[in-house]
Amino acid sequence: MTVELYHFWSSVCSVKARMALEEKGVAWVSRYIDLFRFDQMKPDYLAINPDGVVPTLVHDGAPVRESSIIIEYVDDTFDGPPLKPATALGRARMREFIRLCDDRFPAIVLPTLVKYIVPKLRNRWGEDELRRQAERRPTAFYRDAHARGVAGAVDAAEIARGEADIAGILDRMEVLIAETGGPWLIGTRLTLADIAVAPYFFRLLALGREGLWADDVRPRVGAWYRAVAARPAFKTAVTWPDETGGGYEEVGLSTRR
Repeated sequence: MTVELYHFWSSVCSVKARMALEEKGVAWVSRYIDLFRFDQMKPDYLAINPDGVVPTLVHDGAPVRESSIIIEYVDDTFDGPPLKPATALGRARMREFIRLCDDRFPAIVLPTLVKYIVPKLRNRWGEDELRRQAERRPTAFYRDAHARGVAGAVDAAEIARGEADIAGILDRMEVLIAETGGPWLIGTRLTLADIAVAPYFFRLLALGREGLWADDVRPRVGAWYRAVAARPAFKTAVTWPDETGGGYEEVGLSTRR
């Protein structure tokens, strides 16, 4: 059995996949895709993920795409602690929340582009190349977002609307933890719902938005995040070397390659 993960160090969706693999104790091989070098646009990667995004899980030669699908596939396929609730209602609540994240958390793309990705890309590439690469993105959402990010055409009002969407997800988390009794989103056991949202906190921290879960704002979310951050699987998933670290093919999470 061969499990390969095509991923990038700071990609939120890559962190999701890495955390699920770690929680299940799955040994996997790293296939590093450097988004700052546009590896995701190379023909050999587009052959396994035509959308040109990460992550992609390849299990015995068969690709599995989209992070929310990947984490459920990992739970369904491999031995280890179950990551879905035991009841049908619990699983429904879990999937409702994952769908909410998939629908609304793309709002984080624009502030990430403006504050983080585009400045890094400008350290490597000229404006003409950045525009050319934006135009090559296979999906309309990323093509438009990257083109506007490179052009400086993302305004403060648009970012504010996205941040309101993100705050709404955290409000829902506060309510959900109260409804289920916590400490996790669907009750007493960590599930795929927690794994689906935890990596976004990694990104929000990088964007300086940790005040969103301050104890005087959303105390249940704050307690939840502290519990997530203490888990070895989360710590390992978010500490993959950055683009300057090198040795990507030699570093296996939890030394399980």
